[in-house]
Amino acid sequence: MTTPDPSDNIGVIHYAKESRRLMLQANYELERKGDRVQASEKAAGAVAHAVKAMGESRHWHHDSHNRRRRIVNLIAAEFAAPDLNLMQDTADKLHDNFYENTMYASEVRDRLNRVIPLLSGFMELLTREPNPEFIPTPEQELMLRRLRLTAEEIEERAAIEYPPPIPDFEEDEEDAAAAD
Repeated sequence: MTTPDPSDNIGVIHYAKESRRLMLQANYELERKGDRVQASEKAAGAVAHAVKAMGESRHWHHDSHNRRRRIVNLIAAEFAAPDLNLMQDTADKLHDNFYENTMYASEVRDRLNRVIPLLSGFMELLTREPNPEFIPTPEQELMLRRLRLTAEEIEERAAIEYPPPIPDFEEDEEDAAAAD
């Protein structure tokens, strides 16, 4: 089974670009603004959008936290990359911090530093074909059946007109000058 070229899928491009933008913004929120809560949510969002990009590339549902966790679990198993589950766990903790605001800046920074290389590796998997040697367990097969879009759903998604892209993240001129 071949996966369509992700560069041909506007949904994949949309979610991947948003993931990169959110991670840049997460670092900015923490390092320049000192906003642990917003940094946490932006980083969690960056992971979610990367997983949504993977879901789009595989024609899988990706519209809930649980479905995105399953996507990460399956991709981690398929490519023998268990650290990808750590990426999702870290994103979940950062998402919790958005609501609870219990982490110190150093804890948020540690989690950002942990998730960035994992997210980068996950994004690289978008360009790879599915692993032909991966044999899902019965439990994973059940996950796959629940995630797969029907032919009709794939067709409907192809017709989605995404809103115009959000501009790339750029620092405020005032903030950039203050940092110098």
